Amino acid sequence: MDAEPPRPVDDPRVYLAAERTYLAWVRTSLGLIGFGFLIARFGYLVRQLEMMESRHPRHPSYSSWLGGAIVAFGVVLCVVAAARHLAYVRSLRAGVSNPELRLRTPLVVAGVLAVAGAAMTILILTY
Repeated sequence: MDAEPPRPVDDPRVYLAAERTYLAWVRTSLGLIGFGFLIARFGYLVRQLEMMESRHPRHPSYSSWLGGAIVAFGVVLCVVAAARHLAYVRSLRAGVSNPELRLRTPLVVAGVLAVAGAAMTILILTY
């Protein structure tokens, strides 16, 4: 008696739910990229205004580094989201009805955003 090979999940709602989740991650990554760019450019604007006012900037600018780091994190997040989505859909097509999703990625995202928020708070309070 041969075991029947697993059939792909046939319910289109499962695939559509996976796609909605993927698109939410992409929106998040695009928001991070835009926000990082805004932080970097705002730091540049403040530096230019200080130079117009007094020839030498009074404060070191960490905005460019922080903004660049947030942009880079947004790009990495987009790539990780694509890899997670691809693995999930492949599991569905292989017949796994409820593939396991590890919580590591969402927890890393939350941690990085918490650190970035703390850094921005320190920057604002010490400026």
